[in-house]
Amino acid sequence: MFAAGETVTRRRGTPVLDPYSQEETGTDWKTPDDLEIPNCAVADGGSLEPLEDARDAVISDFDVIAPFGSDVTARDRLVIRGLVCEVVARPFDWRSPFTGWQPGTVIKAKIVEG
Repeated sequence: MFAAGETVTRRRGTPVLDPYSQEETGTDWKTPDDLEIPNCAVADGGSLEPLEDARDAVISDFDVIAPFGSDVTARDRLVIRGLVCEVVARPFDWRSPFTGWQPGTVIKAKIVEG
């Protein structure tokens, strides 16, 4: 797909269930299920530094284009160039309505540092 694509790692946590109702109450990230996704494109989605007292935060957004049908959900994390980022939207599989061409899956990710 890309002549010089890079590998991004999908990280999936384990659901934590309430022992009585069996409803999901959170996610355990201690031993996540990692899946390497090769041949991705990573683009800068912008960054900002919110003005907050006593905090020097930087929020960075990334757009990842992965192979079509990549196993990523909005509840996962991505490791992009060593940074662990949250997936912030439902991944979208692009498909041409005219030719059926499937160029890839677009994944929005974000990291908050500081």
